[in-house]
Amino acid sequence: MARASSPPPSFPIGQRLRATRLAKGFTLEQVAKRSGLDKSFISRLERDATAASVASLLKVCGALGIQPGSLFDPPKTNLVRAEEAPSANFGGQGVQDFILSRGLRGEIMVLRTEIEPGGHGGKELYIFPADTDFVTVLEGSLEFTVGEARYTLHPGDSLTFCGQEPHTWRNLGESRAVVLWVLSPAP
Repeated sequence: MARASSPPPSFPIGQRLRATRLAKGFTLEQVAKRSGLDKSFISRLERDATAASVASLLKVCGALGIQPGSLFDPPKTNLVRAEEAPSANFGGQGVQDFILSRGLRGEIMVLRTEIEPGGHGGKELYIFPADTDFVTVLEGSLEFTVGEARYTLHPGDSLTFCGQEPHTWRNLGESRAVVLWVLSPAP
């Protein structure tokens, strides 16, 4: 039976091991029996209280039916609480951006943007490094200029356009506008 008292791993994998075990409906005892390792060792490994040797990690992964590399993939989900969304500054006047999609693989970037009355993306049209821009207005209103076209968006309205098309926007209303942006791929 494997017993280790080495320091915790530099990349914590225990939570993923435990989540995989529970998702597959295995008990600690079943994984121990299938891997030939000690139940208490597996428990410590799941709590990141110990590190596994390569051989032990391969045995645990084999018992769970997963590839060891899957433990190091980026997370498939990532919760961002409203009050914890990191702020960003992508430019503009009277604007505050919050990143809602951190931790994704770069397929998309989701932002919540709060725009004060008179706030804008700039007087000049610009190109943002994304293939597709999607915006929906949650509160207030926003005027968008995309190429030669102008659109006025109100709550619930959405606009999708090529991010490579010159564009800008402005809050012409008397109240704050709140919009949700989705950019693909993430700039």
